[in-house]
Amino acid sequence: MLDIVIILFLGIMPPILSLWMLHRFQANQRQFNAEMTLPLQLKALPPADMTRIDGFGYVIGKVSCKYNARSPYLRCAINPDGPCQDCRHYESL
Repeated sequence: MLDIVIILFLGIMPPILSLWMLHRFQANQRQFNAEMTLPLQLKALPPADMTRIDGFGYVIGKVSCKYNARSPYLRCAINPDGPCQDCRHYESL
């Protein structure tokens, strides 16, 4: 009788372990996805570099420049990363 119980136990253990590991993996995946779907913030930009324009929202860089992209992500078409200070392509509007 003990032999039958041991054989039954050994036969049932792999599927139970597999389901347990699958459950742990899915829980970790859900937590990772929840962390990744948090809204992204513009942490690299200083608040002084952003300017609010009606109709466009917040833009970065000098808004008086001819090449300003009027975007919160790009400074200008020529020099997207910036900085605007001492830019040789700066042209006033």
